[in-house]
Amino acid sequence: MVYLIVNWVSSVLSLLAVASLVPGCQILEFESALVATGVVGLISAGLGALLKQASGAISLVLSSLFLLIVDTLLFRMSALVVPGFVMRGFTPAIAGAVVLLALNLVLPRVAPLKEDPLDSWTRS
Repeated sequence: MVYLIVNWVSSVLSLLAVASLVPGCQILEFESALVATGVVGLISAGLGALLKQASGAISLVLSSLFLLIVDTLLFRMSALVVPGFVMRGFTPAIAGAVVLLALNLVLPRVAPLKEDPLDSWTRS
């Protein structure tokens, strides 16, 4: 449970960083950032997983480009669903997806999260 909360908080901070770094991407309230993080995660886990599996047969270069497009569309869809999460156009969605991807690649290496040992008993 602690791992989930710390992971969510780091994702919220990443999304707030995206909103401050990318012009055209804006989060109006902190509550919107909390909800947007959940929506981005749910959409990415559901629809994103299906679309990314569909790209499995495509070559590596085209697959990477396709994954960027999928992440951009999912990011844009999240902005359409969550009030207070504003994205003005498709270009901020591309830039936001790239920045969020970069942050999600760097943050776990800078501050590695370990699963809570107390949560292991619930998985048996």
